[in-house]
Amino acid sequence: MRWIFFPPVFSFVFLIITAMLRDRAAAVSLPPTLWGITVAAYIFMCALSLYYIVRGDNKYNAGIFSLTQGLIISVLSVQFGTIGMSWIGLMLFLFGLMMMFFYTTRSSTEKVEAAPVVNTDNQVGTYERADSLIEKLDLPICYTDSTGTIAWATESFCEVLGLAEEDVFGSAVNDHLPIDGQEAVLESGKWEITQKKEGSRFYFSLKPIHEEKSAAPAMFETPAGIILYDNDTGLYTDEYRKIRGPEEVSRAQRYKRPLSGMLLGLTFEPSSTVTMTKEQEAMLEKAFKTRVQAALRTTDCGFLMPDGRMQVLLPETPQGGAKTLLSRIITMPQDIFDEEIRSAVNPKVLGGMFFYNGTTRMEYGIFSAALEESVAKSKQSAVVQATQATQAA
Repeated sequence: MRWIFFPPVFSFVFLIITAMLRDRAAAVSLPPTLWGITVAAYIFMCALSLYYIVRGDNKYNAGIFSLTQGLIISVLSVQFGTIGMSWIGLMLFLFGLMMMFFYTTRSSTEKVEAAPVVNTDNQVGTYERADSLIEKLDLPICYTDSTGTIAWATESFCEVLGLAEEDVFGSAVNDHLPIDGQEAVLESGKWEITQKKEGSRFYFSLKPIHEEKSAAPAMFETPAGIILYDNDTGLYTDEYRKIRGPEEVSRAQRYKRPLSGMLLGLTFEPSSTVTMTKEQEAMLEKAFKTRVQAALRTTDCGFLMPDGRMQVLLPETPQGGAKTLLSRIITMPQDIFDEEIRSAVNPKVLGGMFFYNGTTRMEYGIFSAALEESVAKSKQSAVVQATQATQAA
């Protein structure tokens, strides 16, 4: 039934009627140029009508039908001298123009009215459909509000950060990602960051960057004669720390990149009935340091200090990522040592952390001093907690 509006169907009928009513005295021979324009316009409108008919969009068919029939009747009536028919053709043509204008304007208005209205809660329209699709795909994606607070994140995004959903939702995105950068080095690996603003939301998606692992980053050269690793733990030596540490701080400052650091030590509180030898203490410390080294990424640097403690540098790591790693390291004695050893010597990790955002002037000596200060505060806090526990008992 929709093909009834295809222009040629009725055009041939009007052609026959106009030819039958021909008045040779009133006929006017039209120039070829006008015929060419008329035929071109007619073919174009027929093609347009065919396009909408095939698409099943019938709202423009009546307008196009009136335009084509009005055009063909107006021209033929002049050619054949049927003046009365020419008025009918003109009225049809004008009616077709009005219908096309009406439907075109109405279509534009409908598109505007159909656009989703985004309220301040960001919970309507296309946002809901987009969130549903993203959640089904389970990509590492989150979005924040205008203040940079994470309002929503996928489960895989939380897994990449190594955090529970309750620790991600409501936190600041710059605690986990360098929002001014295109890459993030997290505990789970190196990730490419893609940011996009949609309305009042800021979307962050992560894509893994696969790199070949190497013993040391290629950008740092090891001077001749320097011992790079400690054979027992796999950590970098203190001698190499004095070279690599300043280079890492200088790099973070030069490129305005984040740098996190930790200072770690393992302490023991043997019970009164246990005597702990130096060899036993060294064996337990070696097991702990080896486990810490295994938990570091290839881009991280773990150094063995002269006093037996460890200094860890975490390039391209936000403060949130460093806190997560420190929390894991603090609980490592529970996984490394069995119940008998833990009850006998009570091993504990005493650690401190410092975060440098790369935007201020920094020197490695100041960075290391800040780590020492953080450890001192942790030690003081541990003493206060122990005192309070004793008083409560």
